[in-house]
Amino acid sequence: MNKWKWLYYLLVPGLCLWLAWPPIGIFVLLFVGFVPLLQLQEEWQNRSGIRWWMWLYGSLFFWNLFTTWWVWNSTLPGAVAMLVLNTLFMTIPWMLYRYSRKKLGDPAVYLFVIFWLTYEYLHHRWDLSWPWLTLGNGLASAPWLVQWYDITGTLGGSAFVLAMNVLIWKAWKYRSRNYGIAATALLVLVWGSSLFNAWKWERTVKPDTTLKVAVCQPSYDPWTEKFARPSDEMVTELINLSKPVLDKNTYLLVWPETSLTSAIDVDHIRQHSDVASVAALNREYPSLSILTGADMQQVYENCRERPNGTARPTQDPTLWWNAYNSALLIGSGPIEYYHKSILVPGTEQMPFVQQFSWIDKLAVQLDDNSISGSLGKSPAPKVFNAGKIKAAPIICYESIYGDYTGRFVKDSADVLCVITNDAWWGNTPGYKQHLAYAGLRAIEHRRWLVRSANTGISGFINPYGEVVKATDWWEKTALSQEISIDSERRMTLYTRMGDLAWLMILCGLSLSLGIAYYLRLKTRA
Repeated sequence: MNKWKWLYYLLVPGLCLWLAWPPIGIFVLLFVGFVPLLQLQEEWQNRSGIRWWMWLYGSLFFWNLFTTWWVWNSTLPGAVAMLVLNTLFMTIPWMLYRYSRKKLGDPAVYLFVIFWLTYEYLHHRWDLSWPWLTLGNGLASAPWLVQWYDITGTLGGSAFVLAMNVLIWKAWKYRSRNYGIAATALLVLVWGSSLFNAWKWERTVKPDTTLKVAVCQPSYDPWTEKFARPSDEMVTELINLSKPVLDKNTYLLVWPETSLTSAIDVDHIRQHSDVASVAALNREYPSLSILTGADMQQVYENCRERPNGTARPTQDPTLWWNAYNSALLIGSGPIEYYHKSILVPGTEQMPFVQQFSWIDKLAVQLDDNSISGSLGKSPAPKVFNAGKIKAAPIICYESIYGDYTGRFVKDSADVLCVITNDAWWGNTPGYKQHLAYAGLRAIEHRRWLVRSANTGISGFINPYGEVVKATDWWEKTALSQEISIDSERRMTLYTRMGDLAWLMILCGLSLSLGIAYYLRLKTRA
């Protein structure tokens, strides 16, 4: 292999996919990112499988490295593990494609679409989940093109990207104008569908209630300030920072993830001094409910054995406790709470800890003030009743899971509230990508999305994925916005169906095309 082909196969896919990804967002490069790898497989079909895999792994590794290198800023071991393992998992669909290509020839490329979509679906649903580079996420910088995500979610976006790569590769391989025309027609069809879908939703769904909500961004340094300063001081600052945007017509105020850093006992919430301070704000504004992130804990007494897989021991062998990354709703009604349920592998949850308890000792600790080890979690999503608003408390990492977010909407959520702390990554593409993904959640479920970040970008995203109002990086401020609510709480097709149904539909379509192409080749032969 000459040096130019070496560079082509090794670097071009990673560069194309990186440049296509937010925040750079030259999204058309997504449609050719896999073309060199499809050609690599074609040329090396009958050559060494090990050498082919090494070229493949190197190329996919550069994609992961260029796009998610910023994880390094929060945890070096976690970043290395993420880059090595996520790249390894990405090679599995390609290996299956290589095997099927030997058996079936050209039609196997349709099976590759099935293999990749199945990989993405499963990668959302296990203990080593890191679906940041789901292909459908790459279109987040072009919300105008993906208004049909309210039908298919990002899985449909991944299928679209794969189909474009296959058609463009075939056009290049066979020097066929027909495949080029097919790729152009597919792009125009998708664009037209996006315009029609946004128009149809706007025409048929008429929100009948407008309410004022607010967010606060305190911009505490997570390394030296947020988990080191007295919690009551920061609560007072949050209250003072929020008050300028509050009035008697504000119904919901959203504070960031872990705003209350002094552990709150699940069984004695109202007795905690920080909760009492926040409740005083509600008495000043009776219509207001405050949705805030909090560190919480639960104590188990008189337990001779570990009560659950995430319980932590104490010096007393009969006393155990659980730590949680939680959301609290403090208003005029009962205090409600929800524990983050999709946890970050390595920092919030060690994979397979339920099966192998000793793995928990390997958990990454972000700094001297944070808690290491696997956190407890709620068994299911929970929607908060904030008077006239039903709010979905989506905590940080959970916001990249469209199907999981839909479970809040099925449970009658009017607004999606994302609380996060993106400051761990520094001023890097990480927090910008996280914001862009939030726009996809708004489109998928056609709900306003309210985002409160410790720092990063806080603000408001409308049901069409457009950022209506936002803060700057590391800005200490609060914002308010009127949002519209549909009292009938109509759900999108994607909300009702979720990923599994669309995985079956898309795989069935790809398989049908593959069979038809295979029979056509047999007939010609």
